[in-house]
Amino acid sequence: MQPCLLLLARHGHTSGNGDNAARPMSGWTDTPLDALGRQQAEALGRRLADGPPLDAVISSPLSRAVDTARIAASTWGPVRLHDGLREIGCGEVDGAPIGEVKARHAALWEANLRQDDDDFRWPGGESYRELRARCVAAVRSIATARPGQRVLVVTHAGVIGQILGEMHGVPPARWEPFRPGNASLTSVSWQGDRGALLRFDDRDHLSESTRPPGG
Repeated sequence: MQPCLLLLARHGHTSGNGDNAARPMSGWTDTPLDALGRQQAEALGRRLADGPPLDAVISSPLSRAVDTARIAASTWGPVRLHDGLREIGCGEVDGAPIGEVKARHAALWEANLRQDDDDFRWPGGESYRELRARCVAAVRSIATARPGQRVLVVTHAGVIGQILGEMHGVPPARWEPFRPGNASLTSVSWQGDRGALLRFDDRDHLSESTRPPGG
């Protein structure tokens, strides 16, 4: 069986990205692309148009991912949705302003930053262990169904981080080592149960005007 080439794209910029304390916790909360995010998706589309054809385009069902996929890859056919590609569910704090979450859940905020508990979860939310299992199952199913194909997968930083963490033996709670930028491409060759990283967080298609501060 030939490997499947997965082009893992993080969605474009939204109000949930950046350093603003008023930005929402963007887990399953459906924060849309902002103007910068749409520009980034267009740049991603130009990058993809310069490469080999895509055999499929698959996206998280959250609008920031779906809209990125539609803007970037509409010429390659319909965008198929896969629920396993959602960002981590943050439960009761999902959608709340970051500053408010820090103030009301200070101990949990610090525990999350330590990145040492695979079973950490926000109240009513999803644990990192559960997120890892969901994400890895999703990409395995996509790759198994499409051997030898080139597939664009538009998803979220947390999902891409968990997929690469699994490939490199990094525990689920360690969400920071493989955190890609908005509208970046991460290329993975996947065969059977395992993937091999070809390129991480490729932003060559993004100009200075489409790179957010610090991004």
